[in-house]
Amino acid sequence: MPFNRFIPRILLVFGFLVLFLVLQFNSQIKNFIDYNKERIQTYGFNFFYMSGAGPKRYRPVSLLERETELKLYIGEPFKSFNQADWDDFWDLIYGAFPKDPPKKKGLPRRMRQLTLDEIRYELMLRYPTPFNYFKKEHWEMFFGIVLKR
Repeated sequence: MPFNRFIPRILLVFGFLVLFLVLQFNSQIKNFIDYNKERIQTYGFNFFYMSGAGPKRYRPVSLLERETELKLYIGEPFKSFNQADWDDFWDLIYGAFPKDPPKKKGLPRRMRQLTLDEIRYELMLRYPTPFNYFKKEHWEMFFGIVLKR
């Protein structure tokens, strides 16, 4: 019987101790929760990026016609592409990359598709022979073929 009266007193002391700690470390707890909440949101955004309303460009079912047009109108390097090269190229156009810097230190980067200027820059780095010599009208023709505008 005395043990049953002792449990509420222990729980009452424990409750006051927890309340004191929460009030004492309120700002650190809030910062910890906010940081982890943003981290989970970023991971969720990155995981569901391609299935949500995020991407602006969607990969079509068949790219064979576009590949043929690129081989015909642009020539090299597209004429000598194998399937792995085509996959890398189309991933550059339609894929998502961790480009944006994180808002807070320690958070992961958010995934997004490359802008047209970033695609131009990457293509000039990967395939300098044709793309470094492109003028504005060449880029318009290229993106007209690739994105079917």
